[in-house]
Amino acid sequence: MAIKWNRIYTDLLRGSRPTLWGNWALNPIIKPGAVGIVDPASGEFTLVREAMPKTETIRISQGRRWAISSKDVQRKEMKANIQGTVFDPATGALAKPDITLEWTFGKEESIASEFAINSEHRLSDMSLIHGQYEWLYEQAKSVGMASNGGIAEGFGVVNNVIYADSGINAGAKRKNAKFSLSGTASGLNTLLGEDGISGKGGASFIASRDTSAVESHTLPGKDGEVATHPLPVAYSFTSFGGSKLLIPTWVRKIGSLKLHIDSKATSATTYTTKVTVTYETPAGRVERKTLITGGSSANFNDIPLNATRLQVSAEFVNIGQNDIQVLNWATPLSQWVGGSRTINLYGTWPGSPTMKVVEED
Repeated sequence: MAIKWNRIYTDLLRGSRPTLWGNWALNPIIKPGAVGIVDPASGEFTLVREAMPKTETIRISQGRRWAISSKDVQRKEMKANIQGTVFDPATGALAKPDITLEWTFGKEESIASEFAINSEHRLSDMSLIHGQYEWLYEQAKSVGMASNGGIAEGFGVVNNVIYADSGINAGAKRKNAKFSLSGTASGLNTLLGEDGISGKGGASFIASRDTSAVESHTLPGKDGEVATHPLPVAYSFTSFGGSKLLIPTWVRKIGSLKLHIDSKATSATTYTTKVTVTYETPAGRVERKTLITGGSSANFNDIPLNATRLQVSAEFVNIGQNDIQVLNWATPLSQWVGGSRTINLYGTWPGSPTMKVVEED
C-alpha cells in the first residue's frame, strides 16, 4: 500500500497549527484563491480552477525557520566526505564542501520538514468566497461535488498559503533510513533558514544522498542549483456544508457538529451535573438536556451545521444553591475548527466546580 505522505505531513503540522493542510510534494498550483478538492483521506489537493474571480491577496513577510519532524528523527552535522572541488552556487566559485547534514529516521513513515519560510499569502476578504457562490457551485457541479443547490464538503477555495524560499521534505519508507545533504556551510545554512553560520549567497546544496528507502522533495529541486521562486509548503482551505453554509477553515469532513461533555478527565470529579444545550435553527429553537454523574459523559453528535447561538449550561448540584456555569458560541460552524468541541467537567463535591473547553482553554 502506498504511503500517504501528505496525510502524515498534515497530521504532524496540526500539532502546532491545527488549521493547516500540508503540501508535501511542494505542488506549485496551490495558491490563494485556487479552487479545487481536498481529499481528507490523503490530504491531496486537486485543482479545478486556477483562481476564483476577483481574487485579491495580502502578503505577510516572515523570514523564519520552519523545522518539524517526527519524534524518532535525529539530525546530525558532520564533516563532508566528498573529494575534490565543486561549483558552489551560493558563492559562484569552486569550493570544497564543508559539512554534511544527515537525518536518521527511527521508524517507517517518519518525516522531517525543514525550510526557510518566505511569507504567508492570504485572501484579503473572505466574504468574496460567499459572494462567488453561484460561480463556485457551477465549478463544483462540473466535477460531481454539488447538487440540489448545495456544494459538498471538500470542494472549496485555498484561503491562506505558507511559502518557503528553500528547504527539504524527507520521509522514511523503512525503519532506520537515512537522508543527507552536503555543501558549504553558507549554502546549507541559507537553505534551511539556520542562524549562527556566517556566509553569503543563495540557498544551495552541493550533493544529496538518499536511498530507495527515502522519499524527498527539495527546494531547489536539484543539487547544484539555487532556488529562484518560493514554493508552498502548507495551506488553509475553505469549504461548504452541503449548502450555502460556509466553513471558513475546513480540516475534515464534518457532516454535523459534535459536542462531547466529559467528567472523566480526572477521577476527582464527583459532581452530578445537569447539562442543558440550546441552539437556534431555521426551524426554531432546540433545547436538549442530560444528567452527567461523576465518571460519566454525554454526546451530542447530531447538532445541525446551521445551528447558531449555541449555549451550554452546566448546573453542578451542590448543598444549598447549585453552581451554574454557561458557555456560548454565536456561530459554532465558524468557531469550531473541525466541527467538534469537548467540555471537561472538574470538581470534587462540595468544592468549587469548573468546566473547560479542551480546544480553547
